[in-house]
Amino acid sequence: MKRRLSILFIFIITIFSIVGCSETETKKKDLMKENWDSILKKAKGETVNIHMWGGNVPVNKYIDKWVSPQLKEQFDITLNRVPINDAKDMINKLLTEKEVNKTDGSIDIFWINGENFKNSKDNGLLWGSFAEKLPNYNKYVDKNAEDIKYDFGELTEGMEVPWGKSQFVLIYDSEKIKNPPINMLKLKEWVKKNKGKFTYPAPPDFTGSAFIRQVLYEETGGYEKYLQSMNANEFIKEAKPLWNYLNEIKPFLWREGKTYPESSGKLDRLYGNGEVWMT
Repeated sequence: MKRRLSILFIFIITIFSIVGCSETETKKKDLMKENWDSILKKAKGETVNIHMWGGNVPVNKYIDKWVSPQLKEQFDITLNRVPINDAKDMINKLLTEKEVNKTDGSIDIFWINGENFKNSKDNGLLWGSFAEKLPNYNKYVDKNAEDIKYDFGELTEGMEVPWGKSQFVLIYDSEKIKNPPINMLKLKEWVKKNKGKFTYPAPPDFTGSAFIRQVLYEETGGYEKYLQSMNANEFIKEAKPLWNYLNEIKPFLWREGKTYPESSGKLDRLYGNGEVWMT
C-alpha cells in the first residue's frame, strides 16, 4: 500500500508571467491605464499563446479541457497551449526576438520557475507589474506572503502571478515502512538503517532540486536568511551543513550514491520495481 509522507515539504508555487516582447511600449502603457472591463472588451475575439512545459498530462488536460473552453465560452478568447520541453529554449527565443527589436513575438504568457523568472526579469523580457490588474489576484492571493513576494529569493514586483500551489511530499510503501521519518534528521537515520532503499533525482531535475532545498532549509535554520543578498563565500559557509548531510547519506543511497535517477519519473519506476521504498 502506498501512503504519502507529507511532513517533509516545500510549497511549490506554479507561476505564470506575461511576456513583454509581444507588445509595444505604447500599448503596454495604455493597457496599464485601462480598467478590467475595458481590457476584457479589447481581448474579445483574440488568441492568447501560452507556452508551458508539456510533460504533465493532468495539467495539459486541465488547460485544454477546462480552462480553454471556459475562456472561449465566457470571454470569447482562444487559448492556444504551446508545449515546450525546456523553458531555457523559450528564454533564448525571447532574447533573440528582443535583440532584433521584434515587438510582436509569438509568446504571450508562459509557465515559469524561479530561475527562469529571474533571467527574464534581468533581461527585460517581462511585460511589467501587471498582477494587481487581475481581479482574482486581488481577491484570492495573499500579496504579503513571502512565497508570493519572492521567487527563488527574487522580488516578484507583480511581474508574475501564481496559478497553483503544490506540496513536496514523499510517498512510501507502508507494508515495508511502519514508522516513516518525520523530518530530515529522522530521514537520515532511516536511510542509514535501510541501505540502498532511498535516493533522489539528480539536479537540475525539479524534484531533486526541491529535495536539496528542503535539506538546506532544515539543516541551516530556515529559508529566511536566503531572502537577503549573499555572496558566494557567504553561501558556501551557510550551506556547509547541507553538504555534510548529503555526503553523510550518500554511501547508503541506492547504488551507494554513485549514480542518481535523472528524473522524478525514473525515481517512480525504481519505486514501482521495489528498488527503493520511497519516491
